[in-house]
Amino acid sequence: MASRARMLGFMGAVVCALTFAGCKDKEREMALLEAEQARIELGKVKGDLARTQRELADLKQELVAAKDTRDELHLQVERLIKERSGVMAAAEQTQETVRTLTAQSTEQAQSVGTLQDEIKQLRTLVETQQTLITEQQATIDELQKTLDVLQGTAGEQDSMEEPSAVGEPNGVNEL
Repeated sequence: MASRARMLGFMGAVVCALTFAGCKDKEREMALLEAEQARIELGKVKGDLARTQRELADLKQELVAAKDTRDELHLQVERLIKERSGVMAAAEQTQETVRTLTAQSTEQAQSVGTLQDEIKQLRTLVETQQTLITEQQATIDELQKTLDVLQGTAGEQDSMEEPSAVGEPNGVNEL
């Protein structure tokens, strides 16, 4: 565009030089016409230059805005990377906690199973002991009846007879 303006300026200078040099009227009119066209073209070029300069200013503003946006996005990316690192660390910690709790749960389940087996064994033992206690209580009751009978018989014999010198060492005679 600048070379075009120079060319028009050069053409204008040529036209002026020819005009002042004393050219004929036809040439002069032609030169004036060309000068007018050159002025019109120069006006268009100046308009194009002004529009281009405005566009350049707009593009510079857009570039500054794009750089600002890029910088903001860069800061956001850095912040997100830090947050991601924190989240990843928390996730790993959570996974470790889950593993620990799972292991504890498994151990507790095994302990519960073992305790349930022990409870079954103890119930069986209690039932067995209860049966033995019932049987021994029946035996005790029978022995008590026998003792009561023997004491009742012995009391009757004592009143009738004197105890014999020969007998059991504990004083109980066999029947």
